[in-house]
Amino acid sequence: MLKHTRHAVDHYNQLISDNLSASEEQLQMLLELQKQQGTTFGGRPLTASLRPMFLGEKTYQYIQDTVYILRQAILKIAAVFFNDRKTLNLLGLTDLEIQLCAIPTNVIRLSATARMDAFLTDTSFRFVELNAEVPAGIAYVHEMAKIYQKLPVFQEFEKTFPTRFVSPLEHTFDGLTRVYHEEFCGKEELPSFAIVDFLNVPTYNEFVLIKEYLNRKGHVCEICDPRELECKDGWIYANGKKIDILYRRLLMNEFFEIIDECKAYLEGYHAQKTCYLNSFRSKLVHKKNLFSLLTDPYYMKVLDNAEIKAIRTHIPWTRKFRESKERYRGMVINLVESARRYKDSFILKPNDDYGGHGVVLGFQCSQSEWDDAIEHALKNDFVVQEVIDIGKEPFILNIEDNWTQKETIIDLDPYLNGPLMGGCLTRTSFNNLANVTAGGGSMPMFICRYL
Repeated sequence: MLKHTRHAVDHYNQLISDNLSASEEQLQMLLELQKQQGTTFGGRPLTASLRPMFLGEKTYQYIQDTVYILRQAILKIAAVFFNDRKTLNLLGLTDLEIQLCAIPTNVIRLSATARMDAFLTDTSFRFVELNAEVPAGIAYVHEMAKIYQKLPVFQEFEKTFPTRFVSPLEHTFDGLTRVYHEEFCGKEELPSFAIVDFLNVPTYNEFVLIKEYLNRKGHVCEICDPRELECKDGWIYANGKKIDILYRRLLMNEFFEIIDECKAYLEGYHAQKTCYLNSFRSKLVHKKNLFSLLTDPYYMKVLDNAEIKAIRTHIPWTRKFRESKERYRGMVINLVESARRYKDSFILKPNDDYGGHGVVLGFQCSQSEWDDAIEHALKNDFVVQEVIDIGKEPFILNIEDNWTQKETIIDLDPYLNGPLMGGCLTRTSFNNLANVTAGGGSMPMFICRYL
């Protein structure tokens, strides 16, 4: 996929290189605008690259179609197997998670807003996980696009390669409002929102950006710690305001740690007068073991040919990490022993964590380090996943006051709002983990209209 925009990338990089003094000024402009507009993560700018990410129009459409097919595959498997306790155990759901998922709600969708995280190669892309619980980055990407559009180098680039931008912020809140009206049967034309999470998280600036956006659209919006919520007559109140839609940014794992302090939060969910998005049912498709189901012939038997083809092309083989025999590339293997023996072919990752926490890449480890990782994974809830090819693109960067071309890993993370794909988060890194929380950068993705 990267090769389709290579000449556009080369042109942009050349524009940077042709006038490095001007590029230095624009870099300072980029950094300063990020501070002014609040696009910072834990106080640091999200990117120091004058070039954003580009996709061709045909590539974007292909990714969009693929995401839709994969979503349908997940829903088919869910419809047939998610009432089976064996499947829920395989996914790794705890008794408390199952209990919360079972609370009745009018919201049909397992995840009203989600994000699929992929790595790009020259000719394709492969998804490595689904963030179905609380995907972040929508407001950052929205604001960053406006910043790049102010840069003279970007404006010059567009004279040769016209672009368009798809805002995940706009798509997400249009989607959440539709769910509120069409599924939850909410009555307010302009529903009020509460963004609920801890107030000391590094993404707090994004909450402010979302609040400002919703205010401009005419919505009341509050930012509130879950422990400070009130429940009156079944309705959630945040900072004294009655809330129609609770935009849940608090992870369920974090909620479990403070559950005794969040009686109103839980009471409001049971009452179902305030619409919680995402609902607790999103946990069903948030576990990384979901990809074990997608790549297991037992579960794939309910899928059609298009869905099976999309999975085989774009989803890496994944399994719950345990002592078992599995079919892999036409052979029956002992899972643990094969992972131990062929460490360069596999990675281990926690079934339910984020930000690259706990991920171990076999090809970066010594054998003893990999053996230790295997023992740790067997004692905890982990998945094993086959290694995928990861593409790189050249970025012209100022590193320690020297402009240099750096080959950089790109990941591309499409946002889903129901059946619709609405824009992408793009992250860059010099190492094999591109998460912002792992030190990666983040930038908007523009679509080159005629590529």
